Amino acid sequence: MNLKAIFFDMDGVVIDSEKLHLRALGLTLEKNDISFQNSMLDGFVGRSDKSFFQYVYENIDDRINIENFLKQKDALFESLLSELHFVEGFTDFMRIVKEANIQAALVTSSSKYTVQKVDKLLDFCRLFEIVITEDDTARHKPHPDPYLLALERSGSDKKSTVIIEDSINGILAGKVAGCVVCGLTTSFDAATLKEAGADFVFDSYKELAACLMV
Repeated sequence: MNLKAIFFDMDGVVIDSEKLHLRALGLTLEKNDISFQNSMLDGFVGRSDKSFFQYVYENIDDRINIENFLKQKDALFESLLSELHFVEGFTDFMRIVKEANIQAALVTSSSKYTVQKVDKLLDFCRLFEIVITEDDTARHKPHPDPYLLALERSGSDKKSTVIIEDSINGILAGKVAGCVVCGLTTSFDAATLKEAGADFVFDSYKELAACLMV
């Protein structure tokens, strides 16, 4: 394909943060004495925090204040930021992307607040021409809206755009948006990502670069 743009998810693709987000979500419930099954958290990899607390409200405890819980979660996630680092190989891959003059966009289900906090620590937003956060669309992954907005803002053609995702919900969003989707096995195994609809699956950025950047 004539590759012109690459859209990156953030958590699990740019930064190794999925486990920290899930931990912060779980700690928020524990802090408020809400019992839950740990397996429930796995279903929200790649989805917005608001969708998680909406699920809790509708299925576990309808007394919670969603906005208050979002603030608590943000504070807990911030307390874990010292553990954060880039996904292995990401920075080397981005150097190749920049040298090839390929447009890069960050498309995440995380809030603008979270992105700003992570950027303050890792200084990574400068690598992207476009940044789409949870605040930019009414519907989030697995809906295609974030990727459709990235296509609109970048002026990119679906046929020349690749999406890099690590989650089932992200892959579903990317495929409905009409783009080629590459799965990265940082959060789920290859079989799960392929079943979700990923066109290609890679275990590392080195493998991904060898395939895409030719």
